Amino acid sequence: MFWKVVTSLRITVICLAFAIVLVFVGTVAQADEGLYQAQTRYFSRWIVIGATMWGHHVPLVLPGGYAIGTALLINLAATFVRRFRLAWSKLGIHLTHTGIIILLVGQLATQLLQVESRMSFSEGQTANYVERHRGYELAFMSDAGSGQDDVVSIPRELVAKGAEIAHPKLPFTVRVQDYAPNGDVVSQTEISDAAGKLGTALATVEGQFSTVDGLVPQAQRAEESEGRTSVWRAALQAVGEKDVDDIVAAAKRIAADPKREGKLRTELKTRFRAEMLQRFTMQGGAMRAAAEQLGAAGQANPLPPAATNGAGARSSVTRLAESKDMDSRDLPFAVLEIVSAGKSLGTWLVSPLLRAQEITADGKTVRVAFRDERHYLPFSLKLVQATHKKYAGSDTPKDFRSRVLIDNPATKENREVEISMNNPLRYGGLAFFQYQMTKDELDARPGSSVLQVVRNPSWLAPYIGCIVVATGMLWQFLHHLVGFITRRIPA
Repeated sequence: MFWKVVTSLRITVICLAFAIVLVFVGTVAQADEGLYQAQTRYFSRWIVIGATMWGHHVPLVLPGGYAIGTALLINLAATFVRRFRLAWSKLGIHLTHTGIIILLVGQLATQLLQVESRMSFSEGQTANYVERHRGYELAFMSDAGSGQDDVVSIPRELVAKGAEIAHPKLPFTVRVQDYAPNGDVVSQTEISDAAGKLGTALATVEGQFSTVDGLVPQAQRAEESEGRTSVWRAALQAVGEKDVDDIVAAAKRIAADPKREGKLRTELKTRFRAEMLQRFTMQGGAMRAAAEQLGAAGQANPLPPAATNGAGARSSVTRLAESKDMDSRDLPFAVLEIVSAGKSLGTWLVSPLLRAQEITADGKTVRVAFRDERHYLPFSLKLVQATHKKYAGSDTPKDFRSRVLIDNPATKENREVEISMNNPLRYGGLAFFQYQMTKDELDARPGSSVLQVVRNPSWLAPYIGCIVVATGMLWQFLHHLVGFITRRIPA
């Protein structure tokens, strides 16, 4: 009974059906949740509870990618073992099944073990570490002599929990006072300048509608802009005007009505002020902070400095929604309280947007930075030359090429290799792909290169699986072909 259930073709069909549904749901959910979140939530889980589709939460329960893949693997492996018969006529089928099993196991291993990171450097620079583009760490660095740093790295997940952080190599204890997965850091000076510009713009709006005499002239100017016309029509409808096609005529009618002209001016001020604040908010940075500072009522509401020491004493932070598209990424921030010998030394703001800051405690100076997660390598790469060629008369890239010098003290290896778009370097269990290039052919300045670095122990599995499947299918075809031709030959 057990083998009958495990090897049932119905299990295969059910798993494939669930896979089709999961791919559809996960693909639609990418629009609301983002590519990386959707990949994790739907395809890297055993079970999926609830989905976001077309902006709405859909209450459903589905097996996740791990569950479907594991069930298919068990079903296929059990069928293969149960029905295995050693015979030349069945060899092609056995090889095909084996190849598919290799593909499934290889995909699972890739999902669990593959790590993607980047290496960035300029011509003449040497790098011995890679950085995860969407991973972060809180790093404390102190001088270890000989141009080396002693680094204490704290994972972002631990910082996000708000736990107290202590380490034998640190002369202080760290308390996380605040944390956000995504935010913007803007200097107080920039906020003040932007607030001045926004205040002037809001004052202009206030002056334009301060008297009834300004209604008709402003309506005439608004006709030149479709956006301003739509605001006028919405304001006219809000005060009870029926005919809003001709906003100038409507403004003249209301200007002659003392009971409604004041309401219209107030409505126009409110709507144009809200539109102005929205425009500043959409520009981000200091403009967004200024809009939040002044508020919808146009009153000053200064944002306090984020911290008492370092860059945070001159900056403010604003929380942002987590990024969902592929072209942007979250930039977390944290406010750290430093405690030494039971006494608080103040707070520091850390963010990938800020450079490393110094903290001095117990006679020791430590630099702190919230940076991309780093993984150090037992060897280094030096960018000798960056080549960026384009097709003549266009900006279309023709060739990205990095000549690097490998220096491995353990093996005493010191040699140059080239990495190009279709020619990665495989070394030390890593694959280095040419990803980005900043140098132009006519640019005399030192160029820079970004390499995509992938650690994938199972990278050969797809090649092996495809070769085994192709061999099995070819064997099965030739076996039947030879048998058919043999039977056709007269005795």
